[in-house]
Amino acid sequence: MTPCVPRILCYHKVDRRLELGVTRLSPRRFARQIERLARDGWRTLTLDEVALCARGQRVLAPRELAITFDDAYRALRDHAFPVLEAHGFTATCFVITAYAGRLNRWDVAYGGRRFPHLAWRDMRRWHSRGITFASHTETHPRLTWMTDARAARELRQSRDDLVRALDTEPRAVSYPFGACGRREHELAREAGYEAGFTLGASWNGDVMAMPRHPVYPWSLPHPGLGRLGALERAVATIANRASVGTALLQR
Repeated sequence: MTPCVPRILCYHKVDRRLELGVTRLSPRRFARQIERLARDGWRTLTLDEVALCARGQRVLAPRELAITFDDAYRALRDHAFPVLEAHGFTATCFVITAYAGRLNRWDVAYGGRRFPHLAWRDMRRWHSRGITFASHTETHPRLTWMTDARAARELRQSRDDLVRALDTEPRAVSYPFGACGRREHELAREAGYEAGFTLGASWNGDVMAMPRHPVYPWSLPHPGLGRLGALERAVATIANRASVGTALLQR
């Protein structure tokens, strides 16, 4: 079988509260997207199924995609996970483990607003209902700007936190800001991860660097799909590259 990566959507905030950043999607818009995908016969893949496709151990069927969430914001438990469950969809949520149950003080407060993250008790509840939780590092730094030792610690500590809190072995990592290279891939493997996810890149066949399509407020009803999908993906890639400004402000 030929290795391939399915369409993987990446959401961040699904929240009623407004902010000046571009990673927030309203609950109503999110629900519309999921309802349309379900109505049109799409099926969601689990994290393990995505990895099998990327390794050439599973054939990707028509109308299969994966849904992921970066940062693990608390509003997901109210506005995103129930919608997915109602349609029989699954998803993977990547957690910044040092901020579980806390405000997002790792981020720049665009418009002066802070957003809370899921607590471990929320994750345990939804893990039992089909949501997979994996690593988004410990504190969400740009790994490519860190020393080998600091980057390795971020990856190892996050994995240890997830094992301790959820009693499960996290198999995947989402690199903060989608920033990664060969070094980060190797460090992730050494930390015990079997798959890695980035944003807006093209795939080179490495299961440690599977690209995802970020979903922003201007995304189409079928994000990244259809006649205008290529244009939407190009705009999303440009927007994601602008996240280097957030990383600079973090420093």
